[in-house]
Amino acid sequence: MEQKTKHGPSWHQKMIQVLPVIGLATFVFILIYIRHSGMFSSVSDLQHFIKSFGSFAIFAFVIVQAIQPIIPFLPGGFATIVGMLMFGNIPGILYSYIGLVIGEIGLFLLVRRFGPRFARLVLSEKNFDKFETTLQTHTQDIKRLLIVCFIFPFLPDDLTCLVAGMTDLSFREYVQIIMIFKLWSVASYGYVCLFVLDKTLARF
Repeated sequence: MEQKTKHGPSWHQKMIQVLPVIGLATFVFILIYIRHSGMFSSVSDLQHFIKSFGSFAIFAFVIVQAIQPIIPFLPGGFATIVGMLMFGNIPGILYSYIGLVIGEIGLFLLVRRFGPRFARLVLSEKNFDKFETTLQTHTQDIKRLLIVCFIFPFLPDDLTCLVAGMTDLSFREYVQIIMIFKLWSVASYGYVCLFVLDKTLARF
């Protein structure tokens, strides 16, 4: 009777298994570096960075916006205002929407995979305390909280997305909420800020 020889996974199978881990580790390292380097510490820094890509500026802007929910390097949605000023109001809002949706989906998946350990990497101690408080008090009605944060765009929606990743909210439901309500959040925030900016500059 012939014995069946057991073969382990081939080198290319091992490579396929290892590459996602390497890619994820690299991505997390880049995010942490951006968080601590102060690379985009001002709106002018961000504008200069985007313009340096020339014809690929739109792609670079979308990538920057995708990083923003995970590593908030500028207060609030300032990057959205940069996009509106650089590309026009409606295109800037659409590019911001695409990037932020990608980023908030990525944020959800990272938190679901790594839990509070990931939250500790990207949040300050003060914001991590808020994260824990929100997680404890709003786990049961996280869908409602997400929708409210998107309808009122000056609320901490990124923090709520972090919390959502730690709850039993399904990925499908989360994506549906993001896709439906994020566009309103981006547009209303951008137009309100531009209105305030115009009124402020008009006084000088």
